[in-house]
Amino acid sequence: MMSDQVENFIDGLIKKTKEDNLEWKPFRVCSIRKEVIQELENGRGNIDFVMNSIREGASYFLKSGEGYVFLFEIYHGDPDVTSPDMDTLGLMVKINDTLPLENLSEFNHEEQENLEILRMNIEHVLEEKYSYPDALYKFMADVLGEKN
Repeated sequence: MMSDQVENFIDGLIKKTKEDNLEWKPFRVCSIRKEVIQELENGRGNIDFVMNSIREGASYFLKSGEGYVFLFEIYHGDPDVTSPDMDTLGLMVKINDTLPLENLSEFNHEEQENLEILRMNIEHVLEEKYSYPDALYKFMADVLGEKN
């Protein structure tokens, strides 16, 4: 059953992210960002872009082979008016350039709690990796070709 597969996939993402074995990045730096947004605006992923939007600053992706995994924060309505409690997370994949986005969240609506755990793990790993001043020290040493 698809919902079981999605649940296992999310559990695997949580585990591998927690172990820092996946390279998640902020969505805003995704090389196919514009194409993905255009797909979403054209109705892929079943997000109603009349009433909903992606909060790009709180969304992430990882590249795997020819494909991508996306974790989007979706806000509903005007973000200045609606409550953040109404926000949801959407897990989507794009297997390759030819195939369209697939919204895995549609197959298991009860996974919001696990998607939140996944997001917290992603943010924790990114924070650890790019925390100041350590990230700055590493960058400066790398520029000079020195070992830390």
